[in-house]
Amino acid sequence: MYRQNKDSNRIMIATISLCVVAIALVCFTVMVYKGKRSYKDDFFDMPPGDYVSQSDAASPSDVPNEPQTEVSSQPAESTDISSADTPSAETQSTVDTNDILNPDYNSEYYVVVYTGNQMIVAYKKDENGKYTQTSYYMKCSTGALDTTPTKEGVYSIQKKEKWVSPADKEYAQYGCLISKEENYYICSASYRKKTAWTMIDGRYESIGTAVTGGSIQLCVRDANWIYVNIPEGTQVNVVNRNGPDLSIKELPKKIKLNGGWDPTDKWARGNPYFS
Repeated sequence: MYRQNKDSNRIMIATISLCVVAIALVCFTVMVYKGKRSYKDDFFDMPPGDYVSQSDAASPSDVPNEPQTEVSSQPAESTDISSADTPSAETQSTVDTNDILNPDYNSEYYVVVYTGNQMIVAYKKDENGKYTQTSYYMKCSTGALDTTPTKEGVYSIQKKEKWVSPADKEYAQYGCLISKEENYYICSASYRKKTAWTMIDGRYESIGTAVTGGSIQLCVRDANWIYVNIPEGTQVNVVNRNGPDLSIKELPKKIKLNGGWDPTDKWARGNPYFS
């Protein structure tokens, strides 16, 4: 009888130990899965097309204020983007009404693209319903002056698409079509494919200079702001002169190690600037 009880106790202890080990393994597996995706998941299995729906896309004002941890095994430059989390915003200066050409007043905003100093200003209605207040302003790139200058004139946002093709064999995110005839978009800088890690070398760094095929290109953060906040039908006036003297913050610098990613693109899964 004593031997049987002793054997029973041993079996019970062994069973409990196995259960504890199994539970620990399950917990560990869950923690690892939730805490860190694999390198392959982040960089090679990214599906083309939308990473987030427009309804899920947040305004750039939601970009974290703290520097983001870089996904890299090697030391690199600082990835602090806090100095450029949002487009420059919310001044109350009076606008030169010459820039507001034939407004229809249907939209809350009126957008002016200044090719002289490569900037976009979104003007907002005042209490009298006139576009007299600057709301957001940002650095852009327009058409190359000697070959494909962006033509002056009043356009309007005709439709929006997550991925567009502003030039042959090139793609851009958060595209707002303003001229079907000219194939003009307000969009991000160009990519080789419809994937957020394939931005063409030098395109992000060239924002602020006239180098495009005619479209108006921005960093992803600013292109997303227009895509989310400026409704279809909004008028867009392209003028060949300098915009108002407003202080536009420098864009965060790219890290060579992180290649084809836009350092302001917090919406793309796997972006090493936003771990």
